[in-house]
This record gives sequence, C-alpha cells and structure tokens, in this order.
Amino acid sequence: MIKLFKIDFKKLRHYKSFWVLTILYFTTMGLVTSSGMEFLKWLKSKGADFDEVDILRVPLYHFPDIWQNLTYVSTFFQPVLAIIVIISLTNEFSFKTIRQNIIDGFDRRDFLVSKLLTIFMLALASTLFVFLIGLTTGAIYTPASEMRFMFKEVEFIFGYFIATFGYLIMVMFIAILIKRAGLAIGLVLIYPALEYAFTGILSGISAFRDDAFEAILPFGDYLPVHAFNAIIEVPFPRYVFIEIQDYLDPLQIAVVVGYIILFTWLSYRNLVKRDFN
Repeated sequence: MIKLFKIDFKKLRHYKSFWVLTILYFTTMGLVTSSGMEFLKWLKSKGADFDEVDILRVPLYHFPDIWQNLTYVSTFFQPVLAIIVIISLTNEFSFKTIRQNIIDGFDRRDFLVSKLLTIFMLALASTLFVFLIGLTTGAIYTPASEMRFMFKEVEFIFGYFIATFGYLIMVMFIAILIKRAGLAIGLVLIYPALEYAFTGILSGISAFRDDAFEAILPFGDYLPVHAFNAIIEVPFPRYVFIEIQDYLDPLQIAVVVGYIILFTWLSYRNLVKRDFN
C-alpha cells in the first residue's frame, strides 16, 4: 500500500495547484484558529462592546474546552481540502493518466486504494496540525491550575479526523462521478446549502402538518453533511449557559463510518463500470 501511495504522490508533486492550495490551507487555518484570542484583545482595545461581558475571561483556549472549540472551527476549512482532492482526481481523467495506468496494468482497485491513501494522509495531516495547534495555544492561555485537564476531551481530535475523512471520501465519489473539476467543485460547495434547505423545508412543513412529514423529519439528520457536522456540535452556546453536546456520540460516528463505506463502494462501482478506452 505504501507503493500505491508513493505512485499517487509522485503525480501530485508535479501539480502546482496542489502545493498552492495545501500551503494556503495550512497557513490560513493555522492563523485563524490560533489567533482568535489576540483578535478579541484587539477588538476590546478598540472599544468593542460585548454587553458588559469580559470576553477575555471566556475560556475559549483553555483546556479542555479548546479541543471542541478548535476542531469545530477547523471544519470550516474542509472545502479547501475538498478542492485539493477534486483536482487530484479530475486531473486523472483530463490528462488521461488513469487510462495509461490501466493500460500499463494498474488495477482499478489499486487506483482507488491509492486515492484513499492520499485522502487518508490529507485528513491525518490536517488532524495532527489541529492537535499541535491545540497543544500550543492551550499551553499558552490555560492557567497553570487547569493544565491537568490538558487531555480531557481530546477525543474530539479523533472526531475531527473521522468527520474530515468521511467528508473527503464523499468528495472523492463526486469527483469520480462528474470527472470535471469545475462542476465537481461547484457541486461540493453548493450541496451543503441544498441539504440544509431540504431539511429546513421539512421542518417548516412539519410545523404546520402533523402527518408523515413529522415522521420523516429525523431522516434529515442522517444526510451526509448533517452526519459529518453532527460529530462536533457548535460549542460556543455553553458560554451563555446553553446546554450542548460536549462528547462524541457513538451512533454519529457509526453513521459517518457507514457513509465512508458507502461512498467508497460507489466510487469503486463507478470505476469498474466506466470505459477508459
């Protein structure tokens, strides 16, 4: 499998877009996620009003809160990783490298495995980066008396990895299905809005009709993007004394794993049935 990853990486290292987007992703995410407190300090120094609440006393970067806070914010940068995956896959079709690989004896299953390994490494690199940011910023801002909570709730790092990996597997399927970078990127960026609009329509209808719509409403929570986002709930309402889900739900993890298996199988079936001659 290492050989398959090396083959795929050898292709990627010649794509300028891959390196530009990768550097942009890690740089932007690193700056945004690690400088939040400094930004709040700047706002306060400029006279920003937070309704008489001392925003600097909110433990955004304290252990253990930082793990859920940081992983939640980091998920907003996933579309950049999605674009990287789409470019790497659609270039295979545009430049006909997949056709040449098959002619040279490269099995379609091996091709898919090479892409899965690349996606796995992207998700893993992103997760390790978020983990290092959490350790560093947490150590800077957490009072010494609370350092004993350093690794409490660190399981959100695992949740972030599963959510990111699952999201990128879905993106892989879309890229293989459509084959064109522009269309695939557009669909990946628009689809979450369509999914939330659909569930919003169901909610609106169920509010006025006590019938089958109310029965199928929970189905919306198990749609792909909803499932990926549900692993790490919005953490910030807890600072205004609103109860949140501050743990990983095994059922939600299982749903995402199910989607990983489903989209991988669909990608393989699409490759098997496609004629590359």
